[in-house]
Order: sequence, then C-alpha cells, then structure tokens
Amino acid sequence: MSEEVQSKERIEDWVAKEGKARGSAPKGGGRGGKRKLWIILAIVAVVVIAAVILILYFFGKGKIKTSGQPIGKDIMYLNGLDVMCGPNGIAPMEDGSFLVTDVFGKKIWKADDKGAEVYAGATTEKDASGEPLGGYKDGTLEESLFKEPWAIVPFLDGFAVSDTANHAVRLVRGKTVETINGSSDVLKMGDMGVIFDQPTGLAADNAGRLYVADTARGTIYVITQQGRVEVFEEGFNRPMGLCWADGTLYVAETGENRILQIKDGTKIVLAGTGEEGNVDGLATVATFAAPQGVTVGDDGVVYVSDTVNGTVRRIKDGKVDTILQYEGKDLTTYPTMPVGMCYKNGALYVCDVFSRRVYVLEQK
Repeated sequence: MSEEVQSKERIEDWVAKEGKARGSAPKGGGRGGKRKLWIILAIVAVVVIAAVILILYFFGKGKIKTSGQPIGKDIMYLNGLDVMCGPNGIAPMEDGSFLVTDVFGKKIWKADDKGAEVYAGATTEKDASGEPLGGYKDGTLEESLFKEPWAIVPFLDGFAVSDTANHAVRLVRGKTVETINGSSDVLKMGDMGVIFDQPTGLAADNAGRLYVADTARGTIYVITQQGRVEVFEEGFNRPMGLCWADGTLYVAETGENRILQIKDGTKIVLAGTGEEGNVDGLATVATFAAPQGVTVGDDGVVYVSDTVNGTVRRIKDGKVDTILQYEGKDLTTYPTMPVGMCYKNGALYVCDVFSRRVYVLEQK
C-alpha cells in the first residue's frame, strides 16, 4: 500500500462507501518471521504517514505545474481549507472568501487563503467509519443540519445549496438556513417543501431563476421568482454539474459522458461523443468519463471536472484539451476526483472531494 493512499484512508473509506472509489488497497499478511516483518513495516509506514500529514497540515500551500497544454501560472491551493473535509461545491462571496460545501462533514465552510471556519451546519454523531451522520434541520446557521450538501450558488440575497441525500434545496441567507419552499404541479410536496430526487447541480440566471439538476429523474427544473417549480428540460441521463453564463445553461450530463448547452429552448452537444474515455481533440470526437462539474470563464472558455478521469478539461474554439491531471505522484498534490468548480477574478477554483483540496488555477 502506498504512503499516499494510507494517508488518505479516512476519506477513501468514505468514498468507497458512497460507491465512488476506483479501487481497493492490497491486502497482506504472513506467519512467523514474515509476520514480524509486516509489523515492523507497518510501524515504519505509520511514522512516515504521520510525518507526511504534519507536513501537509503546517505547510498546506503548494505549487504544481499543469499537464497538457499550459494555461499560465502555477496552480495553488486554497490554503485556508486545511481541515478534514470533502469539498464538493464552491461559490465566491463578496468579501473575497468562498463558501465550500463539505459532503463528508455535512457542513458549509467559509474559507480563504488565511483560514477556514464553519459557516453553517451543526456537528453530529459519527458512524463506525468516522463519518458524521448529518441530518435535516432548518434554523440558525449554528443549529442547521445537512445530509449531503453538494452544490452551492449565489441566489437571491443568499446562497442556494443542493442537499442531495435529503432530496431538498436549501437557502442559506443572513443567519438562517431554510428549505426553498414553493409550489409545483410536477413534483410532490412534503412538510419541508418541494421533494426532489437526488438534486445535485445548481445554477442561477440574471433574472432570479434557479436551475436544479434533479439527477435521479434525469430532469432539470427551474424555480421561478414566484416560487413555482417547473420543468425546464428533461430526458437527460443523470445530469449533475450546471453553470449559467451569457444566456446559456451549461450541463455536465454525467451519465452520457458529455457537456451540453441549452439556449433559447435548444439543446446541443458542446463536447463529448457519449462514449466513456479520455481523449482530447476536436469537441466532436473528444471523450469524458462521468464529468460532474462545469463552469465558464470570463472569456467564454468552458472548464470541466472530468471526475472519473481525475482531470480538469478545457473546451475552447471547438477543441478539448486537458489542463491538469494526476501524474502518479502525491495524491494530496494532484486532483483525484474533481467535482465542483467556479471562476473568479481570472482564476479557476476546483474542488476535489478525495484529495480534500480546492485547487486554484490562475489564468493569464
């Protein structure tokens, strides 16, 4: 077992339980002298891992070079988010910090390069593997409970959060957390509001409408300013990542391994053949593997979290290239399972739920 994998045991156990892990660690054992050797090696490994964790904890900020086509400066970490967490979604705040959803700890963090603090979500009991159980409760920021806070976007005078395991969309604003209520002729209503089916990606347009990727139903809903929940587009295969830019809704259709555009009621394939793979080139022949995140830069360039491939891809001028990928080195340095993304002030922010990092790719 490699030192990197051992140092990430806790998160890896959680990922495996969620059905997202890509492999299992090798097992070993022996008798007599071999057993003693294994014990000695295990002790040495623990010491080394502890040293690595301490180094990462106190010197969390690092630089790595991009792979594929260079995109500018070195990549940095959002250094302040140096906690045991599973960062999944990210949204900028007006003060320059970011709100980051934590699907492992069931919290929302406020983070910048100087530090991080819990913004919303109470501490709950843990299961046998050490994962917090979370829950479902509206109320103050401190007493609120989430089960699986997935995506987060600025909405109205606060932030909308998809709480996937609770099948709800929550609104964090001021000092409270509430469930976005409303009315719908297409979805059932519960005591806490509209009942979705595994909502994940979120996007808000300039007219105050919120788009929700209801993954299990294969449908994107829109919540109007009047609180009506309506079908925006349906017939998808597990849509997840969403982004609204320049009058267009971008969709990471995870189940079909492709990126879509929806504008003026027309749905087109932006990139991806539908086949699972990891091929760069023309957008019409490029392949992805279960992409779960998408965002758009100020210049119209589209960025994709190609989750199963563990890469960050770029769609520009009808072509797809890879701008960051794991190169067989430290798992804490390179993304392994990128998901949520956002673009702010010339920089791309990428959440990696496995590496428990938010990577910052500064653009030229």
